[in-house]
Amino acid sequence: MQDARPAPLVPADVDLRDFSFMPLDVRRLRDSDLAADETPEACWAAVLLWCASWHQVPAASVPNSDQWLAKQCGYVAQGKVSPRWKEVRKGALRGWVECADGRLYHPVVAAKAMEAWESKLIQRWKTECARVKKHNQRHRVSLRVPEYSEWLSQGCPQGQPLPVPEDKKDCPRDVPRETRSKGQGQGSTQDSGTIVPADPPAGGPAPNVVELPVAAPPDAREIIWRTGVTLLTDTGIAEGTARAFLASLCKAHGEIAVAEKVAALALKPAADPRSWLRGALNGTHRPSRPASAVDRVRAAAAVRAAADGGDR
Repeated sequence: MQDARPAPLVPADVDLRDFSFMPLDVRRLRDSDLAADETPEACWAAVLLWCASWHQVPAASVPNSDQWLAKQCGYVAQGKVSPRWKEVRKGALRGWVECADGRLYHPVVAAKAMEAWESKLIQRWKTECARVKKHNQRHRVSLRVPEYSEWLSQGCPQGQPLPVPEDKKDCPRDVPRETRSKGQGQGSTQDSGTIVPADPPAGGPAPNVVELPVAAPPDAREIIWRTGVTLLTDTGIAEGTARAFLASLCKAHGEIAVAEKVAALALKPAADPRSWLRGALNGTHRPSRPASAVDRVRAAAAVRAAADGGDR
């Protein structure tokens, strides 16, 4: 039987436990139905639950446990739930929604959490860009600084070792060397992103094959970060939330698989695009090897076919 509960409102990896500040929309709270219809005790319990959810993982969610909820609101003493909890419970849980992961989410707190998460990711990206730029200046190299959307699709890498010119000396046999041209006795680079060293002398050890990561085709990234974001924001999802959601999908399933599903969604839009994409990608895992030339051509063809179909 299909689960009728909505998909979680916040990706599972959104962690704001180092954010001590939670934004509060004063006017919205003051003029809300919560403030108008509920008792002061219920309103206070509701605010305490919002605060508790801010430091849960994922943020903006709480366990669907009456004991836990009552404790966060101050209605548990000596391990027992106070009878007064029943009087405020309905008001305290006003607006909360149970999602497919079994946890309760508050849509307003979720939107604030995604804005905070987006700012956190942007700061991490800026820090990583500054590190790459400093490395380039120090070693007089020209490593490319990733765009924000590209950095998100790669899983938000941080602090990974960066190559320096001296590293090219006395390299181990299984580490590929960068060469300007291919001459006699040098390795060859295949379209699949694999470097095959030159044949060893007779009787020598078998050559090592080193696979290099290959980025997704430009068409795939464009449909993820342009078409995909547009499809999500058109249903009322904030752009920051949409980008973080797509980044989590790319991290779990890979850019090529996500691009194909977004292209299919563009041909036949769904009322809940997030749930549709999660369902379509169910069972699709991030590839353990880099994308080959065949994979890249196949993904680009799927994207172009979807775009052509959408124009007709």
